[in-house]
Amino acid sequence: MKHFLVFILILASNAIFACGFYPYGEDVRFSFFNPENFNYYWYSGFDYSSDSFCPNQKFADGIIKMDANEKLWRQYCRNKVSLESIKEVLFDFTLEDITDKSTNEMLRYLYKIKDIDAINYLKFAKKCEVFNIFNENLWEHNPASLKVENRTKCIDEAILVSNSIKNKNLKQRYTFLAIRLAYYNGDFPKIRTLYTKVFETQKQDNILKYWSLYFRTFAEPDKAVASFYASQVFANAPDKRFVVSSAFNSQIPIEAILKYAKTNKEKANVYLLGGIKKADRSLDYLKQVYKYNPELDGLSFLLLREVNKIEDWVFTPYYSLFNPSIVSYDENEKNSVKEIMKRVERDRIYAGEVLDFIKNLNLKKVQNPIFWKTCKAYLSFVTKDNQGCLNQISKLEKNISKKDSIYNQIEIIKALALTANQKTEKAVILNDVKPILLKNKNHKKFLFAIGRELEFKGNRIDASFLYSKLEENPDNYNYYNFAYWKSSKAKVGYYTDYYSDYFTYINVFYSPEQVQTIIDETVKSEKDSDKFSVWKHSFIKKEIPRLYDLIGTKYIRQNKLEQALFYFEKNDNKSYREINYSDCLWEKENCDNRLKDPFLVLKYTPEFVVQKKIFRFDKYAITQKLILYLKQASNPAEKNKDYYNFLVANCYYNMSIYGSLWQMRRYGQGETTDIRDFPIEDNNEYYECNLAKKYYKQAYKNAKTAKFKALCLTMMARCEANKLAHKYPDDYNKPKKNYETFLWNKNRYYKDLELNYEYDYDRLAFGCNAFEDYFKARR
Repeated sequence: MKHFLVFILILASNAIFACGFYPYGEDVRFSFFNPENFNYYWYSGFDYSSDSFCPNQKFADGIIKMDANEKLWRQYCRNKVSLESIKEVLFDFTLEDITDKSTNEMLRYLYKIKDIDAINYLKFAKKCEVFNIFNENLWEHNPASLKVENRTKCIDEAILVSNSIKNKNLKQRYTFLAIRLAYYNGDFPKIRTLYTKVFETQKQDNILKYWSLYFRTFAEPDKAVASFYASQVFANAPDKRFVVSSAFNSQIPIEAILKYAKTNKEKANVYLLGGIKKADRSLDYLKQVYKYNPELDGLSFLLLREVNKIEDWVFTPYYSLFNPSIVSYDENEKNSVKEIMKRVERDRIYAGEVLDFIKNLNLKKVQNPIFWKTCKAYLSFVTKDNQGCLNQISKLEKNISKKDSIYNQIEIIKALALTANQKTEKAVILNDVKPILLKNKNHKKFLFAIGRELEFKGNRIDASFLYSKLEENPDNYNYYNFAYWKSSKAKVGYYTDYYSDYFTYINVFYSPEQVQTIIDETVKSEKDSDKFSVWKHSFIKKEIPRLYDLIGTKYIRQNKLEQALFYFEKNDNKSYREINYSDCLWEKENCDNRLKDPFLVLKYTPEFVVQKKIFRFDKYAITQKLILYLKQASNPAEKNKDYYNFLVANCYYNMSIYGSLWQMRRYGQGETTDIRDFPIEDNNEYYECNLAKKYYKQAYKNAKTAKFKALCLTMMARCEANKLAHKYPDDYNKPKKNYETFLWNKNRYYKDLELNYEYDYDRLAFGCNAFEDYFKARR
């Protein structure tokens, strides 16, 4: 199971076990609307995620090619030098590299036109770089200790040059350097003074102003004013967004921040950052940004975040029954399936409100109309208007190149809508959906969602094939790219309350007939050569022996032994048939994965008959022997009915949680947890030993001696005790001093044992060392 691969990485606070992996956050989030398809790289640090905001990785990845400062320098050089030469000077060169001997295109240009002022600025900026860091003195706590004499000299020099130089661009650059150095010197009053003098009244904005405002923001003591400044820096200085966002205080009423905005654009900027920092619904902020500055690219990003929120709120619980990765409601609310689905429907209604907003605005005003139309299509799907979604996608397909990343995005939405738009009991994997599945075969949650839609429509067979693809490792391994889901029919899965692989799921919820259909289709598909069919059946094709074993196991659960034997015999791969136990033998013996005869030995009980050899069993052999003993036990002419009924009862007892043959009914010890509402059909039998009690009773009826009758009655009482423990766990888990009272009051077989076999009661009811003697006394 895939979740074991991240076992040691995460300790979930809501895990069932005290330690170990439990999916949460991004593990469970369902997202089909990928921000990377829409090129809002400058905002990518604020993509919706349960992991909170993170620094913009796009810089490190080289996706963002040119920032505003580089553009400003290129303009300064009249666009006559390359971007690469500018980057080289700004990021790679040292002070010593800036000479008239340099081959760098930018420097050659500046020396050629004799712009000594610009050259001197570059040299000064390089000299100051070493001071752009905090000096921490662990022994001094006085803020004055942060000041460095050389840094202060640089500040004074920058201010002096700024006051005297005529070039406005360089004047601003020197002032910015002084502001930045003052920040690292902890001189906030100087920051405020310099900013007010040079930048506050500046009519033409540029990156230098907003870089300076960035430091001015952190020098502002008034939180509302600082929040206003932060919103303006956020909108205009993309490389400062991540850090400056922390200066925006979401606890302050938005109106208190807006009062410092003088223009519509400034108001839009306030609503933009306020909306981005909201974890819950932000439609009102979207409306306000559109009202004041519809062309702002941040408006589109804010919509992208809102769509990502909505799909988390709707699809994470809808497909998986997990809560959204970021909860948008009171976490103390009930988490019943009914309540979860009520919340989903409320969030679908909200999605409709966002959709209405898009429908009612003028898309010619927004920065990226195609993106907004894509959102419109997707939100139509979210609101279950599948046909409306498909109609919108049909229009989009005509205007988008197939090479564009957005094209694959709309195909994913299209596949979901096409699948969900089918009638119940008639849903299939449509031909138009097949190539989209192949193209996105590594998108595990997308595959699962298509399977889930098919399952909701009654097609559990095709769903199982898609679920099986979760087992295949994607090309780009990502812990978040697996599907984890719960079931509305059970609180427990295999080891936990969730599922993450196809086999565990069909083991619990599919009938033997459905599993056989999966096998039949896989075998039939061997004649198919089309790419999709080969891909669809490729994993199950390797699983057929395991599925035959599963069908046999399911028939064991139904006590249909002949059918079980048939499927165990079909399974040529014995690795799925063998019973492998290390705890089935008496502790002092070496098991070597061999099983003592389960018809003669009970787990944790000395053997009734000393065996001359230890047998190696598999499911086929045990089932075959059980059928044989049942026939002998029911044969009217059989003289040893008591004996064979007793052996049959032992086998059934061993196939319960209390025995050594639990693998006849289960596929993991995790399934042996005492869960009363576990949906596997033999759950009661597994915990209550009803069949064992039935055949112990038959052995009792046919017993010829009092001692053997006492042994049969003891085993009936033991089965009854297991049943009572399963049905009344609270009563059963009483202190030891109440244990005997419990047995007497509710277990009539122990009552009969004490009343009718008083001498044997203590030996049989409270120990098992006498079992061999009582068994030998059968005759």
